[in-house]
Amino acid sequence: MGELTVVIPVRDDVRVGRCLASFDEARAHPLVVMNDPTQEVRELVEGTGCDSLTLPAAGGPAACEAGMQSARTAAVLFMDSDCVFHPGTLTSFVDAVGTADFVRGVTIFRHHTRLQRVVARSRVRHTNMPKMLFKVPLLVHRRVLPRIGGYLFDPRLVWTEDFDLTMRVRSSGATTRILRDGVVIHDALTPLRDLTSAYRYGQGHRGGVRLGLDGYKAVSWKSALRVPWGALRRDDPVLAVYDHLFNLSFTAGYKLASALEGGSQ
Repeated sequence: MGELTVVIPVRDDVRVGRCLASFDEARAHPLVVMNDPTQEVRELVEGTGCDSLTLPAAGGPAACEAGMQSARTAAVLFMDSDCVFHPGTLTSFVDAVGTADFVRGVTIFRHHTRLQRVVARSRVRHTNMPKMLFKVPLLVHRRVLPRIGGYLFDPRLVWTEDFDLTMRVRSSGATTRILRDGVVIHDALTPLRDLTSAYRYGQGHRGGVRLGLDGYKAVSWKSALRVPWGALRRDDPVLAVYDHLFNLSFTAGYKLASALEGGSQ
């Protein structure tokens, strides 16, 4: 019978309590990694009685890596505090332990308004791309670590650490699997919040370019400003416009980070 540890990084998001309440599988053990947590989050997590550890500084990649190293099981599943497990999802992940080095689930997004629905459709399309190993929900078997450099997430990166993982995995020969019934549900996102994330992804991408990591390439305004006329003529021009705004926000984040570094790209 397999077991797994579910690592949940959190700093100030009290929705972690709702995430923990969605656990419905006894073989899946939560491990909350609090990185520079607020007092409210600390009290909430400690009140649940689940396993937890505290890091002195904020940082998602470092929190995920600390959870991986502290887990007592051979397999670790990564989860976010603003998501919940669909009923039966954890059982599907536990049953999938050992079937591949990486088992990636599916993320769906709630929406309550028309604009949130546009964001949800955009996110579903990008978050569930088959060849990407976005870290939620992502099951990792510890046996793969020596083949990808001995670690999962580079602590020097912020916001694009799972892209770096994907690049390293592609050249490692590791096995991957998509678990269609491994579903997590993400809270609704407003366009402002989502585009702010795009901006931060751009900043993170600049970090990967500066470090010379595989797969990271310079971003130009020329390509970002190009209007996607083909996409606009298809059935959902609103979604095409939003994706264009997302790309512009990503590029703006990249360019500002480059300027602050004194870079030319």
